[in-house]
Amino acid sequence: MPARLAPDRRRGLIVACGVVEADERGAQLLARLIALLGPQPRLLVIAAGEGYEEGDADLEAALYAAGAGEIHRRLLQSRADADQRALLDRLDHAQMALLLSNQPLRLSTLVGGTQLARALRRRNADGMAVAGAGAGAALLCEHMLMHGSEGATPRSGGANLAPGLGLTNRVVIDQGGHASDRLGRLLAALALNPFALGLGVDAATAAVIGADNVLEVVGSGGVTVIDPAEMADSNVADLAPGAPIRITNLRLHALTGGARYDLDFRRALP
Repeated sequence: MPARLAPDRRRGLIVACGVVEADERGAQLLARLIALLGPQPRLLVIAAGEGYEEGDADLEAALYAAGAGEIHRRLLQSRADADQRALLDRLDHAQMALLLSNQPLRLSTLVGGTQLARALRRRNADGMAVAGAGAGAALLCEHMLMHGSEGATPRSGGANLAPGLGLTNRVVIDQGGHASDRLGRLLAALALNPFALGLGVDAATAAVIGADNVLEVVGSGGVTVIDPAEMADSNVADLAPGAPIRITNLRLHALTGGARYDLDFRRALP
């Protein structure tokens, strides 16, 4: 569950990014996100998995070019790394923590239940922004979509959920592949958990959730929002593995840059 807010505090931004490449679209997205934090913010980049060796010059250069004032990177290789005092001290002085991974489960098994996980929730409740890019975006949720089947048709067993970081329990996030491939996974996940909204986030795009639980789309792609609040029928409990799921009366919103969506009242805003 998200950390409790003190009466005089506003929760920090929760930022779910699709894949961010070292190209013009990625640079523009990073510049927009860094601008939300104020001048020359301090960033802590926390990575897990292959391809995120410490000293990634391309990522650091892109973040500095986007306006970051100070960047510290930590590569997690064991759960003990997530309890290091030096890492927690860096987090206490950061204005944004950025989570990176090549698969959600790799990061969640290293972070879940550690001092770092508790500190991330506490600092976000105190006003620090927490962002996840690529597979790291899925970890932001209480219910993490760790993997699933591709395709537009939802199927029994087509979405596998695991505990996430728990910064928000309002959404389930899928940032992988093309929009048509994500649709079946998100629908299967929502058939299992119709409380949440499903978010599909394109590459070079971010869903930025503010303290007022209003989501704003930033970047060059789109964010798909699927609302199961009025779901009328689903046969997911009666199916054999792999069978297609019947699920009716859902709402789907295709949002692009600048669009806003109220997660509390489940409606698009002008």
